[in-house]
Amino acid sequence: MDECKEWKAATDLLQTPVLGIEIVNASSCSACNFVSIRSRTVLNHLKTAHTLAEDAKLVDCHAQLVFMSNLRSYWKVADNPQPEETNDEGLLALQKFDLELKKLAEEDRPRSTGINHLLIATDL
Repeated sequence: MDECKEWKAATDLLQTPVLGIEIVNASSCSACNFVSIRSRTVLNHLKTAHTLAEDAKLVDCHAQLVFMSNLRSYWKVADNPQPEETNDEGLLALQKFDLELKKLAEEDRPRSTGINHLLIATDL
């Protein structure tokens, strides 16, 4: 999970879209990495997070909702994606995240073999 958080903090633009995730029309802030599918949300962000001197503007973009956990947020996707590229950074991060979730699920799953041995021993 920590690797995914680090990747999220270091990545503000996906050079290639993550395979299997819908690309949507979105809006973003020109001064920072804030992205939303609602332009009103970005306009509110511009009013509260930036001053007039910063010259921050609403910019139309394409985005993907990469994570469906507490890391959930939209990422901008490059306007000229390179689908031929084999190192899909979003896909690699998702694969790492998926492996960590599977490990956590395995740790939380009760072991049924031990319970079966106990039940058999008590029936004697």
